[in-house]
Amino acid sequence: MLIEYRVKNYMSFKDEIILSMVADRNRELSDTNTFQVGNMTLLKCAAIFGANASGKTNFIESFKFFNFLFADHIDVSSLLSDLPYFRLDEDSKNMPVSYEISFFLDNKRHRYGIEVDSKGICSEWLYFVPQRHEACYFKRQRNEIVRTGTYFEDRKALEYIKPDPMRPFLFTLAQDSVREFNWAKKIAKYLYFYIRSSNVPEMIFKDLIDEQILGKTNKKIFSKKEIVSFMKDADIGIVDISVKQKRIEYDELMRHFIEFMKQKGKSIEQDEFEFETYMHHLIYDNQNNVIGEEKFPIDMESRGTAKLYSLLYPIFYVLKRGGVLLVDEIESSLHPLLCERIIQLFNNNKTNPKNAQLIFTTHNTLLMNPKILRRDQIYFVEKSKYGASSMYSLYDIDLDIRSNFNYLNNYLAGRFGAIPYLGEFNLIE
Repeated sequence: MLIEYRVKNYMSFKDEIILSMVADRNRELSDTNTFQVGNMTLLKCAAIFGANASGKTNFIESFKFFNFLFADHIDVSSLLSDLPYFRLDEDSKNMPVSYEISFFLDNKRHRYGIEVDSKGICSEWLYFVPQRHEACYFKRQRNEIVRTGTYFEDRKALEYIKPDPMRPFLFTLAQDSVREFNWAKKIAKYLYFYIRSSNVPEMIFKDLIDEQILGKTNKKIFSKKEIVSFMKDADIGIVDISVKQKRIEYDELMRHFIEFMKQKGKSIEQDEFEFETYMHHLIYDNQNNVIGEEKFPIDMESRGTAKLYSLLYPIFYVLKRGGVLLVDEIESSLHPLLCERIIQLFNNNKTNPKNAQLIFTTHNTLLMNPKILRRDQIYFVEKSKYGASSMYSLYDIDLDIRSNFNYLNNYLAGRFGAIPYLGEFNLIE
């Protein structure tokens, strides 16, 4: 479970910004929107509002960049060579991009931080709280481990396990070839697999759902029945879903290209099959009696239907297994009531038994509703005239909140900031 996330000098975030999932002491929606871990109360959701180009997407992307540091398939040296630091002042280019994330794992609080620049890893640290006080696993400065704690266990291993200049030391300790550090494997797995961004091509999530429906995976997460049930409840006219696996037929130009690359000694990964997904709709006679079903390829469905279908994979994944899901512009192509229902999935103990957490950006101000979100679940991102973004919570704003206080009207009136201040849009002839 995520406790707190800090990032600095990433894209438009020049100074450190903090997203806290720790609930404040008020009792608003505490039975549904919060959960308890030890003596700490955490939030299940956080919503981030703000004007266009304020930095909301940059915040979601910062998680993805952090996640890439732990990905086997990513060339980290190439990733760091084009470091996404704040580019609108003279000093930031000489400063590292900095992260710190606090989370619960196995009911123990952990705090992991890392700083990176174009040369590699500047510093890295990992602490946890075994009982009452924080203890150190390790601390790193560039290519040297400058400190290890009692819980690091095998210090002699450092004689042959050296930090990779371009990789987190936590990533190195978590490799299968290193057997001594099971704690590192658990922590790295959490940071990579249990903090998931939906900011990937929709086709990837669509194919993952199709695999689940066809049973073409060893990791069964949800059933076809659950997917169909959700799509029915979304009131988009779908009564069933079917998926076919089809062999890919490459055109002549592609075949020649593949053969050319083979002659050059270079291999290209070729998918032998692709999935065809169909949405089933009812057919009616002139008396409105059901007389059958018609199926349509998903690319003939609305943009919203396709978006919802692909979004269900990360939603179901975290609800079933726990973790954190980050969604940029959750309302994109989806009705506000459907967005509200997705949020309610996380704020419901029955549908969210693992206490998964949802963090999303949105322009949908209808979600700024005290019946849906608490004040400490509402965040704003605002960009200064110097191009630097800041983040703050509605709870941090000094307001005289009464029972009839209208979040939406006050936000649109500019009382909370984080809105566009528009010009006249006069057309010049």
